[in-house]
Amino acid sequence: MSTASPTVPAPAPVPAPPDPVRSRVVAAVLALGVLTSATIVLWQPWGERDDLSYETLADHRTGAWLGAILDGVGMAAVALGLGLATCLLVRGRGRTTATVGAVLAGLGAILFAGGSTAFGVLAWYATEPDALAADQGDALLTYVDDNLAQLIVVSGAGFALVTLGSLTLMFALWRARAVPTWLPIVFAVLTVGLFATTGTVMNVVQAAQTLCLAGVAAVLSQVTRSPGRG
Repeated sequence: MSTASPTVPAPAPVPAPPDPVRSRVVAAVLALGVLTSATIVLWQPWGERDDLSYETLADHRTGAWLGAILDGVGMAAVALGLGLATCLLVRGRGRTTATVGAVLAGLGAILFAGGSTAFGVLAWYATEPDALAADQGDALLTYVDDNLAQLIVVSGAGFALVTLGSLTLMFALWRARAVPTWLPIVFAVLTVGLFATTGTVMNVVQAAQTLCLAGVAAVLSQVTRSPGRG
């Protein structure tokens, strides 16, 4: 009969809570990105959604330029902020999923911001009478509208990657129980609704979907204020 003492497994290490300063910065970036994106979606500073006509863009020339830039920057802040926030909140189960989602959303943010800014600058020059006569600007924008492949390849792929990455990140948060369980579910439902609606309803659904992510920023802020939480 053996007298050796049974081996007692070492307790699993408890992950340290997120760094308070870094968490506050990430939460602030995500919250500002959410506010910017939701405002742009509801405001539609370029006129009617998906209307690339010369008349519409010329009537909202400065708004279209500024809105396109803010749309790209806001989307980038949301995607990058959500990715960083998720990686800070998910420190156990779901870490790999969080990393994959953060990479997808980050790549999508770069593409979308580039495409959105490029179109805003193009529309600004095309509707400037000192640069192009009205009929020339109209012809240029008509050609762009009829040949959207080059624009969609960049901004469309970016939007798709951000959407896929965001869903992956919300799944990681749900799996780790890092946020209220209803939050990722509502986000997923609104994401589906985004592709099933048009016009003003689509704008409202997209704004609501974006605002859901403010909940992630709020949770990260609460973790920051509770250093003892594991």
